[in-house]
Amino acid sequence: MKIQENLEFIDVLKRAEKLLYSNINFILFLFLCSLPLFCFLIFFELSLQTTILVASEYFSQKVKFWGYYYNVPQDHALLKNLVSLLLQTFLFYLFPYSLLDLLTTTTIVSASSLVYRCEEEPLRLSQLVQRTIEICRNRIGGCLITSLYILLMSTSVFFGFFFAATNYLYIISLIGLGDHTYRYYISIEEDVVIDTTTPTPMLLTNGNVFEDLNPSRILFGSVMAMFHGAIFIVLLAKFSKWSAGWNMGLVVSVLEEEEEDGQGIYGTDALALSSYYGRGHEKPGLWVMLVFLLFVLAMRIPCLCLKCSESSSGNGVLYTSFYVGLICVGNVIKWVASVVLYHDCRTRVLEKKGDVEIGSKAKAFAT
Repeated sequence: MKIQENLEFIDVLKRAEKLLYSNINFILFLFLCSLPLFCFLIFFELSLQTTILVASEYFSQKVKFWGYYYNVPQDHALLKNLVSLLLQTFLFYLFPYSLLDLLTTTTIVSASSLVYRCEEEPLRLSQLVQRTIEICRNRIGGCLITSLYILLMSTSVFFGFFFAATNYLYIISLIGLGDHTYRYYISIEEDVVIDTTTPTPMLLTNGNVFEDLNPSRILFGSVMAMFHGAIFIVLLAKFSKWSAGWNMGLVVSVLEEEEEDGQGIYGTDALALSSYYGRGHEKPGLWVMLVFLLFVLAMRIPCLCLKCSESSSGNGVLYTSFYVGLICVGNVIKWVASVVLYHDCRTRVLEKKGDVEIGSKAKAFAT
């Protein structure tokens, strides 16, 4: 494909779409290789939804009771269930999901590059399968090492998200705390009680608590919400930018090889080479990752709100299957777009390098 002066996000998507529609065998092959990941993701997403709902229920209880009672109710059964679900989801993510995702990604990248570079008639399905298996067989070890580096770095970013969320919940809980050392109640009527020892008196009527919030407390809560919201936005932008480079590094591990021994490039070398290729052209990759990340979140939020994993009618499973299918389609488009970006950036670098070498030789000849 012809190289443009400045490749924008829309141009990347157009090229990816053109590549997908260029060969019907290519689409069929991508569908078949994404099928195992699709089937496992349905099970994994239901497990993830249950984990998030249980965690939300547990932490909402903590936030609800912090600052209002001496003895916070301890739901040990809920906590035990939460820990079990967290461990189960982590193990599912670490081994079956990561391995299936790596195999699917390697296959998509290999096939996309073959179709992208093919200047002859469209490849037949048997040719596509044979050449893709040959590339994956020689590169899967290096891709595994690169993916472990990426997993380590992405996990550190997720810890940043988790720390920010936990810190915000803790600060919000502190806003309602008062001096509980000497708390007493004055009874006014039979079913009305006023707590006079808190910084802002609380009126309890028939078991309901109404708190007259201090304006300074509301202002402090708003400032904390804006502060942690800014942290989330910055982390999201950085994660999208870094993810674009990490994805390019994985593409490098699949498609690049050393000139001397023909071995693949992987690990830190692949990530460094991807940074070199993408220097000055980070914006399209950032938008590809940001749009895909927001798309995945938008697909999951309705299912979390409707509690699809708890639906007994089966509609939750159907909707989960529907949005998992959309996520798999988006995953294919993301990796095809990453291959387009890789070839475009690599060609630019090689052409610039060739122009510099030609200029150096011409200057040496002239002198």
